[in-house]
Amino acid sequence: MAQVVVGLITHRRLSPPRPHRQLVYRPIVAVDLAGLVARLADRRPGRTEANVQSDLHLLLTAAPLDLGEQDLDEIVLESPAGQRRRIDVEVGFTVFEVKRDLRVGNVRVDAVEQLTGYVAARTAALQQRYVGVLTDGAEWHLYHFHADTLRLVSSLLVDPGSPDVVGLCVWLEGVLATAEKITPTPTEISRRLGANSPAHALDVADLTALYREHRDDPGVALKRQLWTRLLTTALGTTFRGEEELFVEHTLLVAAAEIIAHAVVGFDPTDPTIAPATLLSGRLFASAQIGGGGRVRLLRLAGGRSRRGGVRAHHGPAAGPLRLAARRA
Repeated sequence: MAQVVVGLITHRRLSPPRPHRQLVYRPIVAVDLAGLVARLADRRPGRTEANVQSDLHLLLTAAPLDLGEQDLDEIVLESPAGQRRRIDVEVGFTVFEVKRDLRVGNVRVDAVEQLTGYVAARTAALQQRYVGVLTDGAEWHLYHFHADTLRLVSSLLVDPGSPDVVGLCVWLEGVLATAEKITPTPTEISRRLGANSPAHALDVADLTALYREHRDDPGVALKRQLWTRLLTTALGTTFRGEEELFVEHTLLVAAAEIIAHAVVGFDPTDPTIAPATLLSGRLFASAQIGGGGRVRLLRLAGGRSRRGGVRAHHGPAAGPLRLAARRA
């Protein structure tokens, strides 16, 4: 379980097997991304789903999404999904369902139902987290899959008259989780990890599902109680301690732990480091970093001040994650 938690925070991507695939390769000639995105978003009469699908293939291979050669090999056109159904586009652990115009009739409702079946089939076959994206080129909707149901977690609307190419690429990168070694400017952090980013929405959805599966465990319930008591003392009796805020604080602490390890020089994606070790902070002891130093690192990683920041939320907020680490 701890591996799942660390994996979702670090966006670690694995490579599923791809039998019977039709590959799409990076185009050799330069591509006018602004024109391509505008054409995708133009829901003009007469265009077909095949047109949208083809332009989506081109966007995924030509856009600055940090897709390597192996990733390009995983972009699959019309991938079999069982029961004579075929996935429109698949890359990594993301299934794309493409429609000509989502505004028409019952197209959206039927497409979500189709996408649910595709994502469920892939999740069951490969035992990995799969997400679904429904798009007609203008509307982009990201769905999280849990308990045989798709739930919308993030959406983006592209204006064909003034397409935000960078915004769409950043949104797609957050979904695909392909970019690495990004300069941590405030703008980049907000775009890729902020509360409005698709990456954050997926992480919160995953962590919420994990918490709800274990919230009745005595250890988790105690951590939630201590967290509520701590923040009630700090903020007053008006503090309600909602589940959503508890999950957000847990995610903040987990991210701060991982960033703090990276600051010291540990690689959070190193397969030799067990997720339980990473979440427990035992590596700090081996680096002779004591409690006070660790708190300062967490404050630095979280970008918060002492009052109301990472330090204040550190212990109880990490309840579900630490329980998961101990049980791994």
